Amino acid sequence: MKKPFSNIINKDKNTSLSKKLTKKEDNEKSKPLIIFGIFLSLSSIFLLLYTINNKFG
Repeated sequence: MKKPFSNIINKDKNTSLSKKLTKKEDNEKSKPLIIFGIFLSLSSIFLLLYTINNKFG
């Protein structure tokens, strides 16, 4: 029977190295997504303000 948290207690150097590499890859992938998300949010806010201004202003 395998213990459920044995991988957390017994850390292996190879697994921690692979985790560092995947974190770096995740960070590189998430930067463009964050920039795109900010751009999308700002553009939707400006579009909402433009629509409100034309409808009620």
